[in-house]
Amino acid sequence: MEYEFRRDLYDQPEAVVEMEQALFGRWLSEELGENRPQAQQVLQQAERLLAERRGQFDWHGSELSVQLDSDSARVWLQAEGDIDELEDGFGLADEACEAGLEDFIGLLRGWIEYLAV
Repeated sequence: MEYEFRRDLYDQPEAVVEMEQALFGRWLSEELGENRPQAQQVLQQAERLLAERRGQFDWHGSELSVQLDSDSARVWLQAEGDIDELEDGFGLADEACEAGLEDFIGLLRGWIEYLAV
């Protein structure tokens, strides 16, 4: 997973993640933002899942949700209103993405380190 961390015009942290997994960047930037304790909590759960190789963890924000299991991380946009609109093909490509759990852990560690600077 390729990514870059930077500050936007308003000096807010921003994660830019490669196109196929761009929603992970939006999740970091908009849902976690500068909340390091929350990011560390999600990281602890991800590391636990990787070590134990079983279980699942769900995190729900205001617009995006994340689901972790022992192999992968998935982020998706929570549907506002009728789910049938999503099923009809409106924006499906931008509604969810998935990555390996180890890649997700690397991304999250990088975000936490970036916020510490």
